Amino acid sequence: MRLSERHPAALGAYALAALLALIELGVLWQALHPQVPPDYRAYYIDRTTTCMNQPMTGAYVLGTPIDFRKDDTKENRPCGWEGPVGDGMHALGETARLRFAVGPARDLTLTLELTGAKLTGSTQQRVDVSVNGTPVGQAVVLPEQTKTFTFAIPAAAIGDTGVADIFLDLPDAVSGRPTDANTRKRSIKLVTGRLAAAN
Repeated sequence: MRLSERHPAALGAYALAALLALIELGVLWQALHPQVPPDYRAYYIDRTTTCMNQPMTGAYVLGTPIDFRKDDTKENRPCGWEGPVGDGMHALGETARLRFAVGPARDLTLTLELTGAKLTGSTQQRVDVSVNGTPVGQAVVLPEQTKTFTFAIPAAAIGDTGVADIFLDLPDAVSGRPTDANTRKRSIKLVTGRLAAAN
């Protein structure tokens, strides 16, 4: 029997099966090649960061000191922080971010007061600091040591965005327990911070 002579219901079943197969192939393609924002991809798919960026405004009055031992700093902490507690805001994972809305680009000075966390197997904590992708320096603190660091931020690092996205990369972060994920690693505590116009 030729295909044209088959029962119309059978032809409809074949067409439906072909359509379902195409839909499943489309879903599989989307699963293998998802169209997602870069921050989502880096955190959930590529796992190139432990810091899932949140849409914080970065509201800030330039030159104002911030005490990160208080809980009124949420809009300046897009990701990578836990707390606050009495001795500072704990960095969580291998990267933490700060965000400051600073307005028109100009040379700035970033001041951070950091304390090294007391962790088994940790002799020092390096903190590589960059602003909008521009490296601006490194801080090093020992366990339970508190130090203040100052970084020069060139106007070019701010550009046209009017926002300083400050990345604190923590290459010496360690896990508290062998079963902890890298998103739970510990390193430093942020005590205070300030972003001001350069003199």
